[in-house]
Amino acid sequence: ADRNAGETNMYEALFTNGPKETIEFFDYTFDEHFSRALPTFLPRSLILEYMLARCTKHDQKIFDDVKFNTSVESVTFNEEKGKFVVQTIDLKTQIVTEDMFDKCIWAAGDNGKPSIPKSISNTLSSGGFKGMVMHSAATGADFDQLVCGKKILLVGDSYSAEDLTLMAIKLGVKSVDILSRSAWGFACDTASWPRNCVEVHEEYAIVGVSDGGRGIVIENEEEEDQMTLNDIDTVIFCTGYSMNMDMLDPSLRLKDEGPFFSDYEELHKQKMGWKMTKNHLSKDLGEVPIGNIV
Repeated sequence: ADRNAGETNMYEALFTNGPKETIEFFDYTFDEHFSRALPTFLPRSLILEYMLARCTKHDQKIFDDVKFNTSVESVTFNEEKGKFVVQTIDLKTQIVTEDMFDKCIWAAGDNGKPSIPKSISNTLSSGGFKGMVMHSAATGADFDQLVCGKKILLVGDSYSAEDLTLMAIKLGVKSVDILSRSAWGFACDTASWPRNCVEVHEEYAIVGVSDGGRGIVIENEEEEDQMTLNDIDTVIFCTGYSMNMDMLDPSLRLKDEGPFFSDYEELHKQKMGWKMTKNHLSKDLGEVPIGNIV
């Protein structure tokens, strides 16, 4: 969890962007859990309910050893004792705890912290943009107040841009402009939008601020075309996330923070003797060894 926000990067009212049928458990169907027909795309609350029910179906105590509402402050390695020292803080009580472990797995995933292009952020700041600037991860229950009757600009064209655009339309947004640097994101693939209040600008980027801080200047460098989006109230970065290894001691961090780690193979060669514990799939799959690649 994020130390400051105390919550994940999923925003309120998030819907799945993929059909529920593609994530259905083979041994626990949606029909079995909900006992009624459901639409193809579900809100995260129902997906969470479904997944938790599947996880606890065979073992009601599966989460007994999981610490919720907890943030990892630091992870170091004690050479003398040969153990990892993990310091955590309970976000509700603010109590700090320190424990030692024989092995420690960093499994924070790709969506650790919001990624905001510094060049664009600096352009908006130095240009004196007077509207609100935020990342998609910061959108919450007050999203309607940010978009109802407003003109918003989304930087990025993938899942978050598509999802927030549809949410904004439902909440009465005046207009939505989407900047697509690559011109092949999901927003670009959308043939039409409800209410015809959305415009996708392919291969455009923010290059300046105009109209006393209310206009955003965008440019297609290849086409040498420049235009101004007037009276923009809010700019939302839908620019994804980066891995968060801030809690790890520098000596424990992998060299590259990309989707594939260059030194994973070297880590694998250490043969730490890790084995999968017995579980409900052991009978069918047997012991699954650690792979050679991530």
